[in-house]
Amino acid sequence: DEKENILKQGEWNTMRIRVQGDNVQTWLNGEEMVNIRDKKIGAGQGRIALQIHDGGGIKVLWRNLHLQTL
Repeated sequence: DEKENILKQGEWNTMRIRVQGDNVQTWLNGEEMVNIRDKKIGAGQGRIALQIHDGGGIKVLWRNLHLQTL
């Protein structure tokens, strides 16, 4: 609940995702949202998938995707 105001409803938002080994970090509009370790993610290879939870008539668009090898 304390992070609900970080999302800019109806505007473009900036999301940064960093995955290094089994460590996953995300930032939304410059504010850290998640910092976890996940063995399954760390063991993954191959594809990148973008996912958003469904519900409430939400519409998600992606633009300006940049990938950088760490």
